[in-house]
Amino acid sequence: MAINNVALIGGTGTLGAPVLKALKASEFNISVLNRQTSKSVYPKTKVITIPDDLDVDDVAQALRENQIDALIITIAGSHVESQKKLIDAAFKGGVKRVMPAEFGSCDSADDKTNEILPLMKGKKVVREYLLSLEGKERGNGEGNLTWTSLVTGHFFDYGLTCGLLKFDVKGRKAYILDGGNIKFSGSNLDFIGKAVIKILEKPDQSANKLLYVHSNHVTQLEVLAALEKVTGDKFERIDQKSQGELDVARPKMLDGDGEAREEVVAVWGVVASDWKEKEGFANTILGLEEEDLEQTIKRVIAEL
Repeated sequence: MAINNVALIGGTGTLGAPVLKALKASEFNISVLNRQTSKSVYPKTKVITIPDDLDVDDVAQALRENQIDALIITIAGSHVESQKKLIDAAFKGGVKRVMPAEFGSCDSADDKTNEILPLMKGKKVVREYLLSLEGKERGNGEGNLTWTSLVTGHFFDYGLTCGLLKFDVKGRKAYILDGGNIKFSGSNLDFIGKAVIKILEKPDQSANKLLYVHSNHVTQLEVLAALEKVTGDKFERIDQKSQGELDVARPKMLDGDGEAREEVVAVWGVVASDWKEKEGFANTILGLEEEDLEQTIKRVIAEL
């Protein structure tokens, strides 16, 4: 399978922007799908305008006319129906590979995770929808639609700036869960962009797979030590029990509290997101190497 023409939707988001940057620096021909009334602007990038309602036939026609081989979806993973429409359009439009909006902190293939964090169930629903199309024949002699779902762990560098890893870097505070020695997986945003490129460059090896990657495999205590070394400051350490934090945040989350949902994601992404020994861990297959923790933190501190 050869992939040449790649389209991205969601190219201005926290993840979409760095993925688009990586795509534009690659050998692929890149287009961005942009809804009709969107205010997003993409300088020096081919833009394919699509209807706001993602009408399947119209989007399929746009994909076919532009000979799109792969569609990368970086809209919010909670937008299940929108993703299904885009997948249907990709199927009808002759697209060879879809990457759904799986990317993120927690593992949607894990039953315990889906129980703790119902948000993840939507990602599982989308993946199961892709599975249902896997063997479905298309006309015109076109091959089957294939997919790759990528689980990245916490967005590591971004997470250090916004409390996602349980550190308040500006306030010099560290919220340490369960002693701080739990290994967890996280990925810097530009590393995720690299992973997407590698998947597209190895379409046969990555077809119809749920893959896990990370740029950092660390404990909170290792992150704390690196933060204190780089900043030269002592951080206030606040010890927390993960179960206690979940017991407080989950009921609020289930009542629709967005901040509480972020807290559950933050906690669970530290205590239950170690990909190193997981089936589907793909750093080696994709030729990706872990990145230096101290260098990452130096960069984050400089940008802050």
